[in-house]
Order: sequence, then structure tokens, then C-alpha cells
Amino acid sequence: MARETYTRRQARNYDERNYIGDARALVKDLGQLQKYELYEVVCTELRRSHTMKREKELEAVKSVLEDDRSLDPARLKKYRVGRSEMAEDARSRDGQTTVNRKKV
Repeated sequence: MARETYTRRQARNYDERNYIGDARALVKDLGQLQKYELYEVVCTELRRSHTMKREKELEAVKSVLEDDRSLDPARLKKYRVGRSEMAEDARSRDGQTTVNRKKV
């Protein structure tokens, strides 16, 4: 089999797809809560390893949702950054001010 030349590799990676347009079409019919859920899924998926094509798709959906004026930027940041370390380690008894005493 012949060796692949540099120009063939470039042509194979060249992509004319409109990722932003596809993402807008995907998000257009979603409700408010569904957009937040989609943003959360996209942010968690972006932390994983993907192909370049999948990465572009996820980035396009993320940018379309971030540009949406109906979504709260602070809530989007919460999904993007995640929970703090203190919140991750929290237990049900943390912050309990009353002392459990043995009843006599």
C-alpha cells in the first residue's frame, strides 16, 4: 500500500461542515430546562477525550448555548465549573449545630 502523502492527510482532515448552524438547529426547539440539561451534558463530555470532529460538535453546541440570552450565565458557569471541593466531600451531618446526646 502506498504511503499517504501530506496533501492527502490535509484533504482528509478538511471539513466544510457548519457546526454552529447544526448546533443552532439542534437547540432551537428545546425548552429552557432541556437547554440547561444539554449544557451540563456537553460540559461533562468535553472533559473526556474525543475525536476532533466530536470535539468541534460539542464546542459548537456549548458556544450556541452560551450565546443564548434566555439562559442565566451564572447557572451556566455552575455547570461548567462543577461543584466545589468542599461540596463534593459534604456529608449529611456537616453543618449540624445540635449535639446528639444520649437520652437518660
